[in-house]
Amino acid sequence: MKTPELYELEYLFECEAKLSDDAIPWQYTSVSLQIIRNNIKAVFEFEEASRCGKLSLYFETEGISNYCLENISTIHIKREDNYECLILEFDEENFVLPLTLQTKPSIKTFWGTSLGLKR
Repeated sequence: MKTPELYELEYLFECEAKLSDDAIPWQYTSVSLQIIRNNIKAVFEFEEASRCGKLSLYFETEGISNYCLENISTIHIKREDNYECLILEFDEENFVLPLTLQTKPSIKTFWGTSLGLKR
């Protein structure tokens, strides 16, 4: 899996990453980052070695949604003017579009399927 450096993720989330085990390199343990804007909190957890993660969104303390993420192929950061986001791409056979977590100027998510659904 291709990922940004840990310091780049910390800069995006404006916090210090929490590792599940400080004794081993971050690429082989669970990493947790969070950001809060306008009462919306996004918590992103991932394990680079197993290519999986979780994204949870909260309004104040109330849970809004949880995304269980598997088969992540690439994580990258996009920055433009006053816009910042984290983009997760998945294996092609998952048939999902990249998940975008916007962190600036506000928290938003964008995600969907790459399949043309017919009714």
